[in-house]
Amino acid sequence: VITQVEGLQRQFKQTIGSNFAWLADEWYLIAGQALPTRSAYEDLPQKENGVGSIRAFLEEMNHATSNLPKKLQYPKRCSWVVGRLVQEALTPACKRLNEIEGLSIHLYGLTSPYWGQKQVVTGLLTGADLLEGLKGLDLGKLLLIPSVMLRENQAVFLDDMSVEALGHALEVQIRIVNGADDIVAAAIED
Repeated sequence: VITQVEGLQRQFKQTIGSNFAWLADEWYLIAGQALPTRSAYEDLPQKENGVGSIRAFLEEMNHATSNLPKKLQYPKRCSWVVGRLVQEALTPACKRLNEIEGLSIHLYGLTSPYWGQKQVVTGLLTGADLLEGLKGLDLGKLLLIPSVMLRENQAVFLDDMSVEALGHALEVQIRIVNGADDIVAAAIED
């Protein structure tokens, strides 16, 4: 499928000046292939549909982690949870954060028993998935949960579990994070 779509993109580029058709980033991650370059997505016309969203987030993380402090004033252990499908792509950013003296952040890439999927994007993880995948683990002082896991403008997962209920069940403070800058800020704040 990737080969077919990339062939069509070359044809479209020659005839109409645009790639016109794009695959969601998950196609590349599932196939174990590198994501296309940022320019291949042009102006990200379908970012909300997952087309270029991971590539754009990786660029945001590169920028957000480009000027990190060398050391935290107080030691901190925390966790960041994402879908299993994007864990490998986000591991380099997590490693950069862990280079900060005094910071230990663990990246957990979870599957979704709720949806019956081993390879899942972050936005489809449910409260039950997090509870099952994280129960009994040492999550540190804080668990970072990307806002894409929640219903719009609500602190509720797709399966109706509340963030408060999850925090209580896991016995951890939860912080909802909105983007790369917020993830970095949450990780390094006292």
